[in-house]
Amino acid sequence: MAPALSPSKTRTHLLRRALSVGALALGISAVVAAPAVANPLAPDPAHSPNAEDIRIAYWVTLIVAAILAVAFLGALLTAVRRFRERRGASPRRVTAGRRVTLRVAGALGVVAAALFVVGVLVTESARKIEPSGPEGLNAATARHAQVGVTGVPEPAPGSDEQPEGAPLEINAVGQQWMWRFEYPGEREDIAEVFSYNELVVPVDTAVLLNVRTVDVMHRWFVPALGGQVDAVPGTTTQTWFKADQVGRYPGASTMYSGTSFPAMRIWVRVVTPEEYEQYIEQRAADLTEAQGAVEEANREAEDSTE
Repeated sequence: MAPALSPSKTRTHLLRRALSVGALALGISAVVAAPAVANPLAPDPAHSPNAEDIRIAYWVTLIVAAILAVAFLGALLTAVRRFRERRGASPRRVTAGRRVTLRVAGALGVVAAALFVVGVLVTESARKIEPSGPEGLNAATARHAQVGVTGVPEPAPGSDEQPEGAPLEINAVGQQWMWRFEYPGEREDIAEVFSYNELVVPVDTAVLLNVRTVDVMHRWFVPALGGQVDAVPGTTTQTWFKADQVGRYPGASTMYSGTSFPAMRIWVRVVTPEEYEQYIEQRAADLTEAQGAVEEANREAEDSTE
């Protein structure tokens, strides 16, 4: 017959079994629920080259941090187990080898330097705007000085014609609490074509955004299409993206800008180049009609007062 366990050992044994069963149940539930919920550690799928660069930097940093955490925790648990105090025996003395601090600091310094180099390379890659693809819209307007964006093709000297693959430049203007998007193109009937909150762009087309604000600071952030960009009063900040798939991508202003800040949402609707041109023409027609209705109402108001 096996010897009976003491009350303290019995409690410890039951606690270990309970923890094991709980961990097993948690693992099974995570496996079963995995298809239904997104991975909380993973960023949104990237649908633009610069967003893919940011995603790569995220995973590199996360993996390095996980390796370091496992190494530190493993060393700590090994030390606790090896040098713990036992009944009837004194704990072993902990001693370190010569220059161990310098060796550890040197290894961590190498890791930090490697992460710095990766960060610089990824940042440069994310800043460099790619040309529009063969399936995109070959259209662009006059551009301003580039801020935070590199690699924008310029027209030939003495020519106003934009080179093939040049980006489509759109103004993204933040205000409490919405976004106004101003599309390029000169028209005689209306001053400009614009939309609120939903930005419509063609697929496989490099889009250059001039991010501005007319009041307080806001922040442009569409996770699937790139990183966060601040809209600072009196300053134009530029960012870019090139959506690789037709669809609708959500975003938000992630900077507090007042009481209705949570309602300041962003949607980027990516369509085919043909659908984009149709949208711009229809938008221009709608704005022309609305402008005519306002002018007619003003004339009627003036006539009634005379």
